[in-house]
Amino acid sequence: MKSNLFAAAVLCSLPFIAAGCSLKYSEGQKNVDAEVPEFVFENTDFSRWEKNQKMLSMRAQTLEQYKGGGTYADSVSFTAYADDGSAETEGSCALIAFDPKQKMYSLYDGIELTNAPRNVTIAADELRWDGNTEQLTSRRTDTITMKKNGTIIRGSGFSASGVSNRFVFTGAVSGTVETDENAEEGGDAQNRP
Repeated sequence: MKSNLFAAAVLCSLPFIAAGCSLKYSEGQKNVDAEVPEFVFENTDFSRWEKNQKMLSMRAQTLEQYKGGGTYADSVSFTAYADDGSAETEGSCALIAFDPKQKMYSLYDGIELTNAPRNVTIAADELRWDGNTEQLTSRRTDTITMKKNGTIIRGSGFSASGVSNRFVFTGAVSGTVETDENAEEGGDAQNRP
C-alpha cells in the first residue's frame, strides 16, 4: 500500500514538476543592459587619439554608449584628421551609430561630407563607413549627390574606396557639368598657332 501511495503521489506531482522545469524565465523579458545606455553625454565634444595624435573630433547634441559596445550620437558634426594633423574630412549628419572596436560607422539623415584633399562633397541620407576596408557605401536604392569642381553627379548604389581613391555607382546616374567658358576660350586662344 505504501508503494501505491508513493506511486500515486509521484504521478500526481509529475505535472507540477514538469511544468516547473519547462518555465523559461528569460523569455519575454528584455535585456535591460542592451536597451539602457551605460553613459549619456549632452552637448558633448568627443575626440579620438591614436599614438598621441588626434584622429577624429566630434560634437554631438547627445552621445549614448551601451554596455555591448554600440555608441550613438545625434545632431553630429565631425572632423577626421590626416597623419600630418590637417583636417581631411569634415561632415555632419542627424544620427551616427558606431562601433570603434569593429571600425564600423553608420550615418543617417542630412549627411554632408567634404573631403579637402580630393575637393569633393557628398550628400546622402544613409551611408556606411567600414574602417577596416576603408569603404564608404550607400544602400543599393539610395541616391547620393557628389559635387566636385562644378560637376554634380546623382546616383544610386554608391561605393567609394579610400585605398584606391575610386568610386562607382551600380544604379542609375545623372548629372551636370558646369564649365567656365572664359577659361576655355582663353585656353584655346593660347593653344592656337
